[in-house]
Amino acid sequence: MSKRWLPFLLIFFALLGCLSTSSPGQAVPKVGANVASQEQTQASGKALYHYARARLYALDNHLPEAVEALDMAIKLDPRSSYLRMIMAELQLARGDEKLAARSLEDAIIQNPDYADAHLLLGNLLLNQQDFHGAIQHLNRVVELDPSQEKVYLQLAVAYVRVDDTDGAIAILKRQLTQNPESVSARMALARLYRQLGLTSLAEKTYSEFIEQHPHEPQGYAELARLYQGLDKGEKALATIKRGMTANPSEDGIRYQLVRVLVELGQIDQALSELHGMLEENPGRIEAHRLLGLLLIEKQDWEAAGEAFQQLLSLEPRHEQGLFYLGLVRENQERWIEAVAVFEKITPDSDFFLDATSHLGYLYYRMGQVEKAIALLERRLQNMDGRSQLFTFLASLYEEKNDMDKAGAWLKKGLEVFPKSADLYYHRGLLLERQGDRKGALTDMYRAIELNDKYYEAMNFIAYSYAEQEEQLEDALKLARRALELNNEGHIVDTLGWVLFKMGRFSEARGELETAAALLPDDALVLEHLGDLYLKLELPDKATAIYGRALKLRPDNEKLRKKLLQIAPR
Repeated sequence: MSKRWLPFLLIFFALLGCLSTSSPGQAVPKVGANVASQEQTQASGKALYHYARARLYALDNHLPEAVEALDMAIKLDPRSSYLRMIMAELQLARGDEKLAARSLEDAIIQNPDYADAHLLLGNLLLNQQDFHGAIQHLNRVVELDPSQEKVYLQLAVAYVRVDDTDGAIAILKRQLTQNPESVSARMALARLYRQLGLTSLAEKTYSEFIEQHPHEPQGYAELARLYQGLDKGEKALATIKRGMTANPSEDGIRYQLVRVLVELGQIDQALSELHGMLEENPGRIEAHRLLGLLLIEKQDWEAAGEAFQQLLSLEPRHEQGLFYLGLVRENQERWIEAVAVFEKITPDSDFFLDATSHLGYLYYRMGQVEKAIALLERRLQNMDGRSQLFTFLASLYEEKNDMDKAGAWLKKGLEVFPKSADLYYHRGLLLERQGDRKGALTDMYRAIELNDKYYEAMNFIAYSYAEQEEQLEDALKLARRALELNNEGHIVDTLGWVLFKMGRFSEARGELETAAALLPDDALVLEHLGDLYLKLELPDKATAIYGRALKLRPDNEKLRKKLLQIAPR
């Protein structure tokens, strides 16, 4: 049975219970004409018998037999739109949507004013994303029964899905004409205006809602969010405070106040509000959670840990509380405690894979590389995991100098995540280490195809071309594009090095000196600058910069030789 349609079967049971003493032809006044002849009376009696059988089968969850019995009842009473409606609900319970739609269409042919059949068919078409068809039937429902408040909202959704926002607005206004006090209609209209960027109308509609329903905190919260989106933080703050005055015991709006204060950069005020809430009631779990997150932002690890410990004392299995307490302990370098916390997060948690990454990292930091590898392999054998887990595992094998296993796990990762730019990038790095430059470049270009903002892959290709003194124009374009995306020292160095290889020494000087200033402890960057100073015939500068580089890498014989060639002893 399709679980999606179980609610319809429950409706069927309820209807059967209400109609246990009535014949199918009498159950709903709309069903058909009165039975005039004796034969018709006998047919209806037989139909009632099969209808009763269908009820018993359905109650025992024998749906095929129930459908068969109900089909016999329909054959004996073909004018009964009600029986066809019940048949549709049974078919939906079995997952037969096409048959259910046909039964509902037949019910409507028998009785064009059968609102329940129009409603069920409209919902079925919504589920199938036939929005035009759904609109036709749901409109018929509100024509027959204007009090169906939920149907107006369904219609508005359907109109939006066919890009008829005017229709959506009109149907919501129509509902408000029928029921000016409708909470759902006015909120839906305000949200629609907001979604369409009609901010003045959204503001007006939210304000009307608040005037009519001052004790509905959602109106204040959403109007405040509208103001936040318009960078009107002070108006958002005033709206929330007004909502708090009208709803002093409503926690939700107080949490919204905290969020507004944070967005306005008033962190201390937000913390003060949360502390006040916890003084009133130490059992507020959400207040502990928000307090802990804000304290993490302030890097007050000790206080953040206390906040999450308080939260976990109230709800020991709180997934986010466990994860962030582990994160706090990790940042405090209390690694054993962090491991103990992360290990409490179960596989069914949304934080499980993140916890796995942190556990692997902690084992690595504690010198337990084999334990980190075993953990990641166990996770990745039992589930698809995340692409980052594959790259992490591969990097651990690289550290052990086991390139074959590193490559095997990256290959497996790409089988699971064939569109992961990160996996291609990391495999490219591995191939480059193994001397397969062509394969490395192929993977780097594939990473850029998958993510046209992957600046690290662009930087890699540009530097590789510069080192080989080939395709330097392409290298220059890639280096500049990478730098536009991320202005970091190593990318500045690549751009300078490409310009150096092109013989554009004056341009290269500005880039390489900037790179050296950004990365004063990077021996390779300093060496590049020293090479440039030699080309510019500035031996004193070259000597000084090579000397700095050699202090960082005293084992670099190539660098030592360059220095000796300038000032031989």
